[in-house]
Amino acid sequence: MELSCPVSAERVNENVVRIIAFMVALIAIACVISSNYWAILFLLIDFSFRAFTDGKFSLLKMVAVKVVKTFNITSKMKDLAPKKFAATLGFIFCLLITATFILNFTTATLILTSTMIIFALLESLFAVCVGCYVYSFLQMLKKEKA
Repeated sequence: MELSCPVSAERVNENVVRIIAFMVALIAIACVISSNYWAILFLLIDFSFRAFTDGKFSLLKMVAVKVVKTFNITSKMKDLAPKKFAATLGFIFCLLITATFILNFTTATLILTSTMIIFALLESLFAVCVGCYVYSFLQMLKKEKA
């Protein structure tokens, strides 16, 4: 399978994205440790700002931009489209986590949260965008269907 990602002319600082992903992982880890998933609602809202708008109201983005400026981390500009797609996947994961938590499906909640933590850590620590793999898989399914 050849890896492909959505493409756009818009750019984003990859270091900001990776810091956001690390904060997502930390928040999700705290939810698992405490067995209290209400912070996932915060992530749901924050992902929605980054997935469906320009992200200017995303608290995690604001913090990450501040960290980059404070520590004078060099900008590494990347295509925005794959990151928006990944934020959409994060939104879907948070929606599913919230639903399974409310419905008291503890095992499903833990599996979904753990998966999201792994995806966020892959992005933050190794710059591996799982969203691109998901997108490639969806494109492959789309071609087979046609």
